Amino acid sequence: MENIEILDISGDLGIKVSAPAIEAVFETAALGFYSLTTNIDNVEPLTALQVTVTEDTPERLLVAWLNELIYLFDTDGFIGKQATIESLDNHHIAAEIKGEYFDPEKHDCGYLIKAATYHKLQLDKGDSGWTAIIIFDI
Repeated sequence: MENIEILDISGDLGIKVSAPAIEAVFETAALGFYSLTTNIDNVEPLTALQVTVTEDTPERLLVAWLNELIYLFDTDGFIGKQATIESLDNHHIAAEIKGEYFDPEKHDCGYLIKAATYHKLQLDKGDSGWTAIIIFDI
């Protein structure tokens, strides 16, 4: 997947995301998570879910955002294909996720992601845009 690098961390799994804007980091991180759980090329954007999260800092917001998506996958089997940030500031995100519910006949089983963690978490703005590193507990 473009702008996502998979990081193999001993006992865990991570992604490094690069994007020109912070909104794109959050969108791309969501798709990075979903691509670890299944091949999202086989996911169709049939259902739209609204997701809102509030946290103290942008870094904590990124982790909480991904953990909310993990929760939706764990409880309902929802897999996203598209993420659209509707609003984002340092403490709040509102987004629409389009995708479908996991079907073992249609979707491959990837990694079982337990949580996004704060281990080695980075969210930085540089000259060429934003970079994030997120480690997942598997």
